[in-house]
Amino acid sequence: MSAVKSVPPNQPIAKKSWGEATKAYLDPRVIIMLFLGFSAGIPILLIFSSLSLWLREAGIDRSVVTMFSWAALGYSFKFIWAPLIDALPVPFLTKWLGRRRSWMVVSQLLIVLAIFLMARVNPVSEDVLVYMAGAAVLLGFSSATQDIVIDAYRIELAPPSMQSILSSIYVSGYRIGMIVAGAGALYLADYFGSNETFYSYEAWRNTYYIMAGVMTLGVLTTFASYEPTAETLQSKKQKGNLKVFLIYSALLLIPGLLFGVIYLINILINTVFDSTVALIPLIIMPTIKFYFLALVACAPLLLLYFIINQPKIINKAPLVAETREDYVRLVALFVFSVIAFIAAYILMGQVLPEFEGAFSSFFVETLHLLVSLGAAMAAGYALVQVGLVKKEVAMATWIEPVLDFFRRYGKKALLLLALIGLYRISDIVAGVISNVFYQDMGFSKTDIANAVKLVGVIMAIAGGFLGGILAQRFRIMHAMMIGAILACATNLLFVVLTYNPGSLPIMYMAVIFDNLAAGLASAVFIAFLSALTSIRFTAVQYAIFSSLMTLIPKVMGGYSGAIVDNMGYPFFFIFTFAIGIPILALIYFVDRHIVIGDNDDIYGDDNNDSSGGNGIGDKLSKTNPNLTDTKEPPRASE
Repeated sequence: MSAVKSVPPNQPIAKKSWGEATKAYLDPRVIIMLFLGFSAGIPILLIFSSLSLWLREAGIDRSVVTMFSWAALGYSFKFIWAPLIDALPVPFLTKWLGRRRSWMVVSQLLIVLAIFLMARVNPVSEDVLVYMAGAAVLLGFSSATQDIVIDAYRIELAPPSMQSILSSIYVSGYRIGMIVAGAGALYLADYFGSNETFYSYEAWRNTYYIMAGVMTLGVLTTFASYEPTAETLQSKKQKGNLKVFLIYSALLLIPGLLFGVIYLINILINTVFDSTVALIPLIIMPTIKFYFLALVACAPLLLLYFIINQPKIINKAPLVAETREDYVRLVALFVFSVIAFIAAYILMGQVLPEFEGAFSSFFVETLHLLVSLGAAMAAGYALVQVGLVKKEVAMATWIEPVLDFFRRYGKKALLLLALIGLYRISDIVAGVISNVFYQDMGFSKTDIANAVKLVGVIMAIAGGFLGGILAQRFRIMHAMMIGAILACATNLLFVVLTYNPGSLPIMYMAVIFDNLAAGLASAVFIAFLSALTSIRFTAVQYAIFSSLMTLIPKVMGGYSGAIVDNMGYPFFFIFTFAIGIPILALIYFVDRHIVIGDNDDIYGDDNNDSSGGNGIGDKLSKTNPNLTDTKEPPRASE
């Protein structure tokens, strides 16, 4: 591919109308990403809140329960094995399903297996907890792997102009999955007979069995979708699978949306206005439940149909590991590096002193993490030097993705990394202590559940939709500016709440606007990260970006309690507002000096084939127009 000519960064651009921006949600790829997002949202709470309550009801000590959160560390370190997802094929499956879908199926089946294994353990004593811990670690690892693959699949599935829509719908599906695995799992456990006063292992076992069954919707979606970087030899089968899947989705989503909206309105009326109105007659509730259960029961049969009706494909994406020997050696290198990381982390934890000060503790924990990562890198480097893996294979797997990013953006890459690491700092730091704040303001658990876990999540989903439309209507950096302003400004509403403790109307106002802003900011930020990635290294680069975007905010958020204890809630929320202001300057400088591949339509994505056809052409390579040719493979089109 020849070098792309330089273009002025501020050229006139034809923008989409509001109608065109909204119409983008009707694209079939949107439905695919909704269900994949749902699949990604299921596992996380089965490790955190739902598992924590199960263990507490079983009588496990609180200090032991909290240690299970370490099972989710894979989410923070997924960038370490993300290169393997780009580099290695899955025996048999890659030829059958393609590069991304093969890894997606493997990770989803491992998730189902992990949930099933957790369900088989009755954690009544610490002697059997090692089995539960092993299954939880497997769930965290396989779930993080699924996230890596889905993110890469989403970026390759559509051009940059569609990424904001796909990002927002993915986040929406993710949050719906969290509702099912969080509130849904608790409802099921209570329904089957387990509560704080009477523990029932059978109730939690059946609940986790159902969650494993729900994950089949993700497997179903994977088999119904198509591989964006592969050539399909049987397009009729592919289009037929997609049509059947869309019909099934409509039968599931349209009644679910109508029922959900009415249910939400009912909750708001009864909670805020202290009413007992029933907008949904109790007499039709059994019919509604039977309808959805029947649809879910059809999923395994539909999955079998998609497996049998899979079209033949020809993979186009190159793989780094070209031989089985390369495959085995890369996996071995990864395993030894992980062992080195764990050993260094444990050893440093015993050597480093403990500090009570927030900033001192922050520095020590950062040093702890960096030294452990350094040990893993040193072990990997030493193994490459002794010949465990070919130097060129290791270089292409782990080093080249990082070099590619700096090669494309030069010194300005540091500005981008600063924006990535700090963009979400305002709302994440404030969110860490939110539940404790509501309790301190005198709200009951029921008030918090209705406002935050239900209304708040739905508002975050609505914010994601709005963010997707804004990013379609305006330039991505302008949408990011709007998201950053709203994310930090809405924290001031909590200052108002501190002076009106116990006020439900003010609480709902703060929760609604805060979650709306957070959902909007998340959607446009994910679209921004997607635009930064190279198609050659999609999984690796996006995994690095997504890990970096939460690292600093989460570490700083760990000391939010200390700030509140010393300064009080009003100062804390003003502080979270203030730390968001410099981000606006970062966005301004990035917008002025760096061309981002957003919906400025610099990729010529005018192909309207969205039905799962090949839709791959030379014009669809993702390169920065101000840079030289990066020799990237073709990506999907509109």
